[in-house]
Amino acid sequence: MTGTRGCDSSLRRLGLDGLTRPVYTQLIAGRYREADELAARLGVPADDVRTALERLTELGLLRTSGEDLGELVDPRLALKALLLRQMSGIEDRLREFEEDRAAVTALIDRYSEAWPGGREPGFEYVSGHAAVTGRLHELSRSADTEWLALLPDGPAPASWLEPAQELHRRVAARGVANRAVTTDSVRGDTRSALRTVWEAEPDCRVRTVPSLPVHLLLVDRSLALLPAHPRDPWHRVVQITLPGVVEALSSLFERAWESAIPLDSSGPGLDGNGLSPREKELLRLMARGLNDEAIRRRLGVSLRTVRRIVAELCARLGAASRFEAGYQAAKRGWI
Repeated sequence: MTGTRGCDSSLRRLGLDGLTRPVYTQLIAGRYREADELAARLGVPADDVRTALERLTELGLLRTSGEDLGELVDPRLALKALLLRQMSGIEDRLREFEEDRAAVTALIDRYSEAWPGGREPGFEYVSGHAAVTGRLHELSRSADTEWLALLPDGPAPASWLEPAQELHRRVAARGVANRAVTTDSVRGDTRSALRTVWEAEPDCRVRTVPSLPVHLLLVDRSLALLPAHPRDPWHRVVQITLPGVVEALSSLFERAWESAIPLDSSGPGLDGNGLSPREKELLRLMARGLNDEAIRRRLGVSLRTVRRIVAELCARLGAASRFEAGYQAAKRGWI
């Protein structure tokens, strides 16, 4: 039953929603020649079936012909093309997400420079691991409707697993809507106790993306926590309650959520060039001039993993340097 629901959900994301999916299923079975006959089988008006047929044509799964129902495009080709179009849409959303992030970060930097001590109303700095942990516990008790998080560093350090689990359980037990976006690296980390907690909680919705730019916690769409420095995100944070900034950060989270893949799914696959989302994202970040440490934080992996992937990509591209690898990747249309 769970597999069927997952399949239905996947097909809806591809555009096969409503009546379109059962109509397409019947066309694949090849039992009907006319729209009226198919409508009678499904128990729906013939006009609704024709609308579904038009939608299938728009998706490239059906082509018009002399037949009333049209001619079915080979699903082995049509559905793969549909997946590639969806991947292109995800990449567009990720680019938009990066633009939003840059705009929000610039806004926050202006405030931080003007009020380094947190004197401006709506901004408060919290320093030290103990103080930050205490603030997180306070927020978990006061959260009323929503707890949203961006976690770019993948699996948390051991010293943070227990506090993170406790916060998660506390918020989830109180019925607060709980969503998180982390990096794809968490999928391959079997040691992560936090991932085990996530997967055991059906009410905690977690998705992954190839990379994330910054840690972020949003509470009830009225308060945000951001790290003061990305290298040690939970040593010093700024708590923001200015409505305009919190709204912008909420939009940043939702953009990331829309482009992410559920943790309980099979995960992202390879694109038409045989690149994983992580490899493609690494090439994009490398082309932007980010060093290995910055790329490591974005992808949520170790420096050793970054360097291994770079070496493998250079070998595949026949490149002798990172610069040449970026040039060859762009030349081949990989990025």
